[in-house]
Amino acid sequence: MKAISLGQGQGVIAEKMIQEGVVNGLWICLQNCHLSASWMPSLEKIQEKQDGNQMHPDYRLWLTSMPSADFPVPVLQSGIKITNEPPKGLKANIKRTFQDLGAKRYEEMKEKCGEKKGREYKKLVFALAYFHAAILERRKYGAIGWNISYEWMNSDFDTSERQLFMYLEEQNEVPYQALNYLVARVNYGGRVTDDKDERLIVAMLKKYFTAEIMNDNYKLSSLSTYYAPADGSYGELNQYIAGLPLDEDPEVFGLHSNANMEYENNTVTHFMDTILVIQPRITGGKAVKTPEEIVTEMAE
Repeated sequence: MKAISLGQGQGVIAEKMIQEGVVNGLWICLQNCHLSASWMPSLEKIQEKQDGNQMHPDYRLWLTSMPSADFPVPVLQSGIKITNEPPKGLKANIKRTFQDLGAKRYEEMKEKCGEKKGREYKKLVFALAYFHAAILERRKYGAIGWNISYEWMNSDFDTSERQLFMYLEEQNEVPYQALNYLVARVNYGGRVTDDKDERLIVAMLKKYFTAEIMNDNYKLSSLSTYYAPADGSYGELNQYIAGLPLDEDPEVFGLHSNANMEYENNTVTHFMDTILVIQPRITGGKAVKTPEEIVTEMAE
């Protein structure tokens, strides 16, 4: 497999890679296609000129892109689309985070940290996963959650988790102040542009990355359900996550329970607006034909 990140001047290189892939049966991955919108029509022409009879059966072309209005429709139509979205709900988010982390790394990191640091790693990595899920889920409350809706990613968690392990391995004591600064102000905070949101994300992490979390009775929210589990295996951790409620109370995020009213109103309004958009329009006393009716007439 060969990969290239598209951008200015990368189109010629990408074209040569595609030609090589077609002949030799390689997998070619063109990353960040949205950054090279001007070259996308050239990719469309390349696709049109390709002859299936002369193409190696093992050849595959992979494209990665953020949503873009400039992406050629024929290229989209000729391929299989895969989208990766964060799961909805605090429980699903935490579960997904630990699935991505994996049992092997979880147990390896604990073992490398030693007996004392292993417990600290497990407590803090759960606090980090909880923090990651909480800031993502706050977005559904609109301006009540964050003034601006930020696009935090799994890579932010991965970077923070690796730094957490590094500091635990190298330092005699847990450097809570340094970890709070790195995670809240650099890794996640690097995306935050609003000064009030910056204060909020720092305050949220300070509640999770604290020496008190080593106490098994320490709660991560005002509700008794959420806490960093006691020292145990990866399987026991998953059992705890499976027992969390499906629908979380807004108090989990430090919000008043009335915040759910705003969220539910926005959800229903968006749902109804979508239904109305796809309904036939009324003009001149007659309903405009639906897309299905138009297609049926054309077929006949």
